[in-house]
Amino acid sequence: MEVINESIEIENKDMLPHILMRIFSVCKADPEFPLKEKINSADGEAGALILKIKKQKNLLIETNKLRDTLSERLQNRRQENFEVKSRLLEELGSD
Repeated sequence: MEVINESIEIENKDMLPHILMRIFSVCKADPEFPLKEKINSADGEAGALILKIKKQKNLLIETNKLRDTLSERLQNRRQENFEVKSRLLEELGSD
């Protein structure tokens, strides 16, 4: 008798992180796991890095908003300056 495996192999890049997270959660739950302290310290460092990344993303978003606002204001001022120059030239009688 021949066994045929009909399951489709799925290459999913997101699968490996989920598997690793499950392995680490089991290791964290085991009180006798020898590297538990290192895992906890690595989790703390990862949490701190994630917090820094979130802060930097928020700063980037705010910076982009400010840049867009300033760019728009600059364009408005240039347009106003052009209009004032045109009006002054007309009032002075120049074409």
